[in-house]
Amino acid sequence: MTRMLPSLPDEFRDGWRIILGGALAAGTGVGVVFLNFSMFILPISREFNVSRGDLGSVQALIVTAALGSPIFGRAADLFGARSTFVASTVMVAAVYCLTAGYASSILHLALAIAAIGFLGIGSTAVVLSRPITAHFVNHRGKALGLMAVGIALVAMVSPPLVQGLLQSWGWRAGFFGFAIASVMVGIPAALLLLPKSTQEGKKRPTVDDKKSIGADRRFWVERDFWLLTFSLISMSLATAGTVSQLAPMIVDEGIGSGTAALAVSFFAGGQFIGRLLGGWLLDLYAPNRVAFCLTLIPVIGFMTLIGTHGVVPAALLAAAIIGLQQGAELDIFTYFVGRRFGMVRYGTVYGALAGLGWIGNVGGMLAMGQIYDRYGSYLPAQLMAITALIVSALLVLAVRLPNPKSDAEATQYRLCRS
Repeated sequence: MTRMLPSLPDEFRDGWRIILGGALAAGTGVGVVFLNFSMFILPISREFNVSRGDLGSVQALIVTAALGSPIFGRAADLFGARSTFVASTVMVAAVYCLTAGYASSILHLALAIAAIGFLGIGSTAVVLSRPITAHFVNHRGKALGLMAVGIALVAMVSPPLVQGLLQSWGWRAGFFGFAIASVMVGIPAALLLLPKSTQEGKKRPTVDDKKSIGADRRFWVERDFWLLTFSLISMSLATAGTVSQLAPMIVDEGIGSGTAALAVSFFAGGQFIGRLLGGWLLDLYAPNRVAFCLTLIPVIGFMTLIGTHGVVPAALLAAAIIGLQQGAELDIFTYFVGRRFGMVRYGTVYGALAGLGWIGNVGGMLAMGQIYDRYGSYLPAQLMAITALIVSALLVLAVRLPNPKSDAEATQYRLCRS
């Protein structure tokens, strides 16, 4: 018997609101702080009289996201993505305002970053990818890519705006700007466009469904979960460290701070392409091979930075190439978790994966700043990043995925819409 899955118009006719809501919510979530924080390093280091390595250590306190990921992931399974996102965003906006108004030392900043990491994970793909994955089956990669474009678009537009705020009113104005964007754009988008049920459709979970979310922890002993985990850790070690120091890294190439802000926009442009291209390719070709190739692409960017100095076009191109893979990262891991582990425990599994992945984020942020302080150069860190990307690509290649057009997934789609 031929299996009939929903056509592209069917899925997108009902799901475009979810994509748009997720894109706007994610674009104004905590990810925008992470992407732009490198521009805060120099003004904050001057005001608080601390080194780049010190600020790298403070930024690494966002590792509290590792604690928040499983909590907010499970909350999304139990209470729905919309409610979880709104609660997270309100709390983070309050932290932004407190930081802008009262932070007077590196200790205050450290406490703020730790709080933003823990609370802000509820405004990321850990929560917002859930309704997309629940609704889309046949075109899941494309839908995840389109949702993730929201972060890339904001990241492309925000660096010049943030740089303008920093130059005109100081770094504190940047934090006020983050609060305004999240409350005025992210929350209305979530409330108006995201579904309110916990299953992101009309079928609400039963008591047995809720019990299974907390009780089924078999994924902790599954080979593929740990392959994905160590792949994400290695990938994050390379890309998160680069993002955290991207602006000063470009400045050290003999390029001005204005162009460094432009490089952050080029990085975001690469993310934009990576998210669209990654999702599209995951639907069309063997996902493992697509993930393998996309993970290795930034190596070209790092080699470009290593081989050139003071050449503006080369630095901008390198930033865009590195950003391309960082954009595809979200597509890869949300797609793999949904396809490999299903929807009932999606938030729980993805939250655990993302939480452990923050080991790589923190390692990268610490390493980039500390290596620069020790050697006066980012070259050793760039070589470390190249090695980590190769390891990550090999690990994701070994993950075993089931047939995407299985009867189980087709049934799941019908249940979500019933």
